[in-house]
Formats: sequence, C-alpha cells, structure tokens
Amino acid sequence: MSPPPEHDQDARRPADHNDNAVDDTDEADGEFVMLQKTLSQKKRAAKDSESRIHKVLPFAFSPNIRPLSVSDLDSVVALENAAFHDPAHRASPEKFRYRLTTCPELSLGLFCTVVPDQLKGWEIETLSTANPVETDRSNKAVSVLLAHIVATRCCGETITDRDMEIPKNWRELGGRCTDVGHQEQGRTVGIHSLAVIPKVHGCGVGKMLVKAYLQQMNNSGTADRVALLCQDYLVSYYEQFGFKNLGPSEAEYGGGGWNNMVFELPGEEM
Repeated sequence: MSPPPEHDQDARRPADHNDNAVDDTDEADGEFVMLQKTLSQKKRAAKDSESRIHKVLPFAFSPNIRPLSVSDLDSVVALENAAFHDPAHRASPEKFRYRLTTCPELSLGLFCTVVPDQLKGWEIETLSTANPVETDRSNKAVSVLLAHIVATRCCGETITDRDMEIPKNWRELGGRCTDVGHQEQGRTVGIHSLAVIPKVHGCGVGKMLVKAYLQQMNNSGTADRVALLCQDYLVSYYEQFGFKNLGPSEAEYGGGGWNNMVFELPGEEM
C-alpha cells in the first residue's frame, strides 16, 4: 500500500548557533527547553530536505499540488510501478481508472514543471507520460508527477479487502455504488496508494503531500477520518503525521501483514 518512507534525518553537521539559542540552565523551564530544541531540529530538518531536493533535481523545484484526474492516469501508473518494487502491492491500471473516474476529488498529485531539453540526460519515470503545461509553449514544458495519493470513501473505520476491490461492471453503473469499492456515503477516506518517485526519496516530497492532503480532507468537512494500511516498518513514518496504529489488519491484499493506521480529522483548523 505504501512505498518505503522518506528518511528525512538531520544532516550530520554542526548546528547553526541561532538554531540552538536556548537557555539550557537549571533555571530554565525543562519543557520549554525541550520544545525549543524540538522546533530547532524540525527547522534544520526542513532546511536539509530543501537542500537535498535542489541537489537531486536538475530543474527548479516549484511544486504544484492539485487533484488528479483520468488525464493523469498514465503518469499515476508509471509512478506506482516505480515506487512499489513488489508487483503484488501495486494497484492495477484499471483500479486507478475507476478511482480517478469515480472520486477524483479524493486524490492528489504533486507536480513540477520541466523543460525536457534542459534535463541533459537526467531521467525520471514519469517524464514520458507528462502532459504539456500549455499546448502552445515554445519550450515544450511539461508537468511531471513526483508523488501521488489515491483514495476512495469507506463506511468502516479502517480499510478492508472489499474497500480495495472495484465493481466488475463499474463502467455501466454510471457512478452508482455497489457493495465493493468507493462508498459515496462513507465518512472514512481510505488511502489506497501513496507513492513518491524513488529519485526524490528523502527530500520531503512525501511529507509535503501528506500534510497537504490531510489539510484538504479536514477543510472539506466531508469526512471524519483518513485511513490507510502499512507494513510494520512504516508505522513510525505515519505516526509522525498523527496517524494512530489500531493494530493488525485482517486485509489479505498483497499477502497481508498490514497495520490499520487512522488519522482522526479534527474538524477545525489544523
């Protein structure tokens, strides 16, 4: 369900003096000191991530986060295949087509504008499937997908195998729901795919997209929670965003071994 986390660890370098300008004497309040140190560490981590993304990409990183549509299908499939090494954990092109047709408002992509002639041999898996930014641009700039989140609505608190299925005749249903797949009346948003292009792992791209997605779902007022499934080694990654581990999932998709992760939307400004 989810690719390896981005290891956004602090770089091993001397701390900037201003970042650690904290009174660490016995008279200082311990909790305040710890809070300031935590904020300083987060600030340095953000700077490190920004520095890494500019070193990795041969073009300016100006992310555009927007909802996905069926027109993005080829890029979504290419990204899924690049991010998930185990084919059993990939969603099929047909599932993506169903989800991007039935409930595109629940999906989000992070794109970057790229001029192909300026890449100088640098390759990325979603470049060949990228759509033109504007059809009449002389430099032939395209919008390249770097990360995506694809989801549907569920009726339960956690994701089940039936939630991950799609109706066999979904094209004939005209958007009507059945007992599998997207449930329009559901108050749980179930993330089926969170994928990041491998070349930008560790650059904070996934974190940027997850935070934007949770904010968007919360502001919409149409859901109570966001749920996903992940393997054991990813539990701590999602916990940093506020997801709670509700224990092992009964889902057998991709061989099983999943954990139920749930983020309760506060319904107020995050």
